[in-house]
Amino acid sequence: MSIRDSIDDAPMSRYQVMVVGICLAIVLSEGYDLLLMAFAAPDAAQEWGLSGSQTGLLLSSALVGMALGSAFIAPLADRTGRRPLTLCCLLLVTVTMALAALTTNVAQLGACRLLTGVGIGGLVASLPVLTAEFSPRRRRGTMIALYTTGLPLGGVIGGLVAALLTSTFSWRASFVAGAILTFLLLVLVYARMPESIDYLLVRRPAGALEKINATLPKMGLPPIDALPDPEPQAEQGMKAAIFTGRNGIRSLLLGSAFFIMMAAFYFAASWTPKLLQESGMSAQQGISGGMLLNLGGAAATLTFSVLAIVATSRTLTIAALIGASVSFLGMSAALGSLGTALIAAVAVGVFVNASATGLYALTPDCYPASVRATAVGWASAVGRLGAIISPILAGILIDRSWTPSSLFVLFAIPLLIGALLVAAIKMPTQERAPALSPSPEGAQA
Repeated sequence: MSIRDSIDDAPMSRYQVMVVGICLAIVLSEGYDLLLMAFAAPDAAQEWGLSGSQTGLLLSSALVGMALGSAFIAPLADRTGRRPLTLCCLLLVTVTMALAALTTNVAQLGACRLLTGVGIGGLVASLPVLTAEFSPRRRRGTMIALYTTGLPLGGVIGGLVAALLTSTFSWRASFVAGAILTFLLLVLVYARMPESIDYLLVRRPAGALEKINATLPKMGLPPIDALPDPEPQAEQGMKAAIFTGRNGIRSLLLGSAFFIMMAAFYFAASWTPKLLQESGMSAQQGISGGMLLNLGGAAATLTFSVLAIVATSRTLTIAALIGASVSFLGMSAALGSLGTALIAAVAVGVFVNASATGLYALTPDCYPASVRATAVGWASAVGRLGAIISPILAGILIDRSWTPSSLFVLFAIPLLIGALLVAAIKMPTQERAPALSPSPEGAQA
């Protein structure tokens, strides 16, 4: 029996739960760091007299960095290891969040947000892979769903901190708080996070056997005498493993679905507080709407983690994308009423975050371990293009007198297309055993 089979067959140990918990804490912090700009933007725009287009560019600057980080930084996790990449990205985010608090104009803040996005992009593409690799296959969808709860919860914390610190100090204080939080996580990762066993088995760096044997007993598994023979798939080139054959089709479908999902996600996350204000609500009510959207997202990811025990990530993702389309249309119709709009904001948060959770849970199971972080990084990078475009597009359309309602309608239709793209994905297990009826979790393998 291979080490991977032993991990899949054994119950999840407290040590594995700790590793997943660290990943959750990191993405919680990065959710704060990323979504904080949505709450700070109104005050920064007022201080510097920014137009809608300039505000949209500021909101998108971190997303540009995330695309670069996902495409070019996250793949390093397959070469240098998951642990060193995580440490470097956390250090980058710590420094740039602190520098953002010292900026005196929009260009400086945009540059800091770009670099912060590079660090976050490297983290959010590689950490789901680490979470998956420390989870038994039957619990993988659930663990990744719990992991992705951190992003919307981080947004909720960002709203609370922004409301508290902005009223007492200024919007800059919330960036200082983010830098301190990220630095504490850097120390935690250095002290407690191990290297991925899957990475050590595939890449075999110096000391791989010793590192594996230091980790296995903590997971309740016996040490090994020697490294097993490398799997044939580990010798396959990265480009061939991701962009050719069946995996090439999966990469196209997943990248397109990520593009649509992230365009809708970051439009809603970035612009909802300001659009609620433009619909006649106060600044505080706008912040409340943004917080409710993220609370809905947190509730969705927790629900997803439970449903993933009995249903496949693919099925749940299709349902979530359809629900997101309907909720965007509902938000468009509800903007004239405070109570209804806040309820609709929760629904938007529920379904768009569930869509993100589903895609991040689905993608690692589509590729071999030797290219997993690279594949997730590239799919995420394609998605970041949608994340970059949507806030800028919204700002341009606002300057051209588009209403908040019409903007939510604009993003509703592509979400239905995203559901069709996910439905077209054929998982590797289905190809290997088409005559069988695999269990829900087995279908994700």
